[in-house]
Amino acid sequence: LKSVRGAWRCARACVAVAMAEQRAADDLYRKTLRFLVSVAAELAYPKLQLRGGHTLGNGFLYELEGGADSEEEVDQIRKKLLELVDSEETIYRVTKPWKKAVSYFQEHNLTAASSLLSSRVKTEVQCYECHGVLRLNLFELHENASALKAGTFALVRCKEMTGFVASYTEDYQLQSALLISHTDHKNFCKGYQVRSVGELNHLSQVGRGRKDFVLACEFRQETKIAEIVAQVKERSAAGKAVKVICIAGPTSSGKTTFATKLCMYLQNNGYAAKPLTVDHYYLPLPRQPKYQARQQRSDVDYDHIESMDVELICEHLNALIAGKSVMTPVYNMKTGYRDGDGHKFDALPPNGILVIEGIHALNPMYTQAVDVNKVFKIFISPLTAMQLDDHNCVKTTDHRLLRRMCRDYLFRGNSAARTLGMWDNVRKGEGVWIFPHQNGADFVMNSAAEYEIPVLKTFIEPLLRGVPADDETYAKAQDVLNLLECFSTWPPEHTPGQALLREFIGDGVFDCH
Repeated sequence: LKSVRGAWRCARACVAVAMAEQRAADDLYRKTLRFLVSVAAELAYPKLQLRGGHTLGNGFLYELEGGADSEEEVDQIRKKLLELVDSEETIYRVTKPWKKAVSYFQEHNLTAASSLLSSRVKTEVQCYECHGVLRLNLFELHENASALKAGTFALVRCKEMTGFVASYTEDYQLQSALLISHTDHKNFCKGYQVRSVGELNHLSQVGRGRKDFVLACEFRQETKIAEIVAQVKERSAAGKAVKVICIAGPTSSGKTTFATKLCMYLQNNGYAAKPLTVDHYYLPLPRQPKYQARQQRSDVDYDHIESMDVELICEHLNALIAGKSVMTPVYNMKTGYRDGDGHKFDALPPNGILVIEGIHALNPMYTQAVDVNKVFKIFISPLTAMQLDDHNCVKTTDHRLLRRMCRDYLFRGNSAARTLGMWDNVRKGEGVWIFPHQNGADFVMNSAAEYEIPVLKTFIEPLLRGVPADDETYAKAQDVLNLLECFSTWPPEHTPGQALLREFIGDGVFDCH
């Protein structure tokens, strides 16, 4: 029996390693794709500027500023991209004197790159060069454009938006809900002239520069919560009263603080908002499908919806909406069983709204027994709009990783290496159970506040520098350090007590750590 268990653990470890290697290979491919798209655009239209690189589903969103936003322009960039790949153009690593690099980017109107360099001055600048086009060396790339032949790529222009998407899948599906939120957030950054990391770094430490931008970010989030409440009121006025609000999003999106704030906003508008924790609705061990096969607790996948008592969730939601009280379960994660008879959850009053949040909250199975007109679904994630250079943006996954790393260390005692080691598995679960349902949301709540990373850097940089060179997460730790090197460091005191960021750094007014 011990040998069987050992073989099982070994097989799982091998799968985890293979998964991590594949994710790293995919990441390298996509970074190279973004680089070559920017090179192709400059070769095709040297007097115009390509901006973007924001993740939008399985692709990256770009705009050709100064252009006509036409299919012809996309065709020309596509043609140049294919020429680079077919001719197997070399991607050179080059070192340029700081002044020469800045001059190149200024002459080509690459404002994000030049702003970054002017805020992080060094004697020499590491760059990539391909076919005479220069770009900042922000991360590892393939050495040759022919590497794109190993995968799938396409430039897709969609009628629903300005610009085009550089996709890495055969059949690109536009994420319309994310596009609206992304466009809104980008306009916010444009209004405050903080569109890039360099411009963020240039905000004055003395006076009101940084403080006012922090407040603006917080006001924007509060405005979005008010918009949600306004939509709930509109439904009520139309005779379609919302009774259940479902909130889901990937890890470290700020779901807990957001749900708390939303309940307060609803109460301010005359609703009796009551949070319902669905984390306790796991099936007891004997009823867990994965457990039944080998009677091994380690086989249970608590991220899988099959581990949830969906039938009981639906029964309780309908009962509460109908004005009945229920006994909600109390799940003991240590034993795998429910404790006692549970807790009494009082019936909803006529003006009551249930607010539930969890990994499966947007899954239609959760609310399949509830009238669709009574359900309001919210997808939440920090969809940052911040440009690193003119063709690459801060990744939402990196933003969330920084939040998670900080929280894991401060409140769970986990090292940076431990958080990094779990990250691939965490992201795998998100891809299966959360992202497929994001387009079904009634509202996309962008929880990004663009001042967060400079504050998080204060906590995280020392942790990452402590990851040993022989640790399996060392390479990823160095990648995150390279990202943080682009940012100035801001003191945590800039963060208001009610800010969502306080969920991850502590000392907030909603603090429950």
